[in-house]
Amino acid sequence: MRIGELAEQTGMTRDAIRFYERIGLIKSERGPEGRHGYRRYDVSAVRRLGLIKKAKALGFSLGEIQELLEAWANHSFRPEQKRAVIADKIAVIEQKIFELQELSSELKLALAGIRDECQ
Repeated sequence: MRIGELAEQTGMTRDAIRFYERIGLIKSERGPEGRHGYRRYDVSAVRRLGLIKKAKALGFSLGEIQELLEAWANHSFRPEQKRAVIADKIAVIEQKIFELQELSSELKLALAGIRDECQ
């Protein structure tokens, strides 16, 4: 499929897809026209971009995503390494949740302290 179809299927922009290709997160092949031809992507690109999108939404950096994708593709991560990476990310996420809950509590207190000026 061409980049436009890939963008439609993933909900990503063409620029984002080109960027991910440039940094090595996805791969394409050139059509029969050679380097001047259209980029072509297979169905694995849809799946890979879906994983990238989810991982970004969960707070993974592009560097972390690249490391994980390479490790999984090369089968170089041992199960304990996979567990360690995931456990570390869970700890970071839980810390963010805690900090957001604290901020929410502070904002609720501030909101409760503001008197309605119309009264």
